[in-house]
Amino acid sequence: PFILKEQHRCSRLALSSDGSRIEYAEITNLMAWETFQVRANTYIVCCNAYLTPQLLYNSGIRPDPLGRYLTEQPMSFTQIVLRQDHIDAIRSDARFADAVRAHQEEHPLDPLPIPSGDPEPQVWIPVSDDRPWHCQIHRDAFHYGDVAPNVDSRLIVDLRWFGIVEPSYDSYITFADDHVDAYGMPQPRFHWVLGDDDRRNQHRMMADMVRAANALGGFMPGSEPTFVAPGLPIHVTGTTRMGTSPDDSVVDTNSKVWGFDNLYLGGNGLIPRGSAANPTLTSVAMALKASEHIAGTTT
Repeated sequence: PFILKEQHRCSRLALSSDGSRIEYAEITNLMAWETFQVRANTYIVCCNAYLTPQLLYNSGIRPDPLGRYLTEQPMSFTQIVLRQDHIDAIRSDARFADAVRAHQEEHPLDPLPIPSGDPEPQVWIPVSDDRPWHCQIHRDAFHYGDVAPNVDSRLIVDLRWFGIVEPSYDSYITFADDHVDAYGMPQPRFHWVLGDDDRRNQHRMMADMVRAANALGGFMPGSEPTFVAPGLPIHVTGTTRMGTSPDDSVVDTNSKVWGFDNLYLGGNGLIPRGSAANPTLTSVAMALKASEHIAGTTT
């Protein structure tokens, strides 16, 4: 049976004497602080792009590519207040005439022609060859509530541009042997570098976002164009990357760790290169392929 153990953490995988298999997983109950062993024929580790390599490192599984080729989406962000001429144009737009008329009849004192229950804007512009970033224009409202609590949310539009960073051996996460985190695991340390092309593309991406923002309205004070802190987009890839050789990857194309008979990995960390879009579907596809392989089928 499948048993989900909430409030438990795997801290170590015990290796066989010849190092080719996992004998058991060491699990800690975080509520009772009791440690026990889980034995299985096959082990699948899918903690995330940071904690999966941390678990492997703490288990003595330390191939050279582990934690290397770390990539993250550079992200630029701003919020704008819609220009008045855009607001005025809504009133005379035949596409919205019925909705605007009904709204104004119900709320004659509302200065805006936008119904309060109108669907929020959701615009996506995909990556192209000459624009290696993808764009999202919508209203998320996780900034302006603190910056300008008296601004009508119907006037606010968020712009988020997500770029691509090419994988580099010199961008990586390591784990300390002399410091531990709150769970007693090796403390992660990040070494993040950007190539010249990556930097140029980020500045091009910012300029593209600013151009779009200026066409829509003015920057809201406190939400002027900025690059967000690395890690905020939470789409890290590459730290347990998939490949065709143990020289530059941690798992093979079936998500099995090189040199092990019964250890598989999952998650965004397996994706071997950076991307501008959300990597979830790619990780799901990898998981399905690995599952079929584990079950003894072919794809």
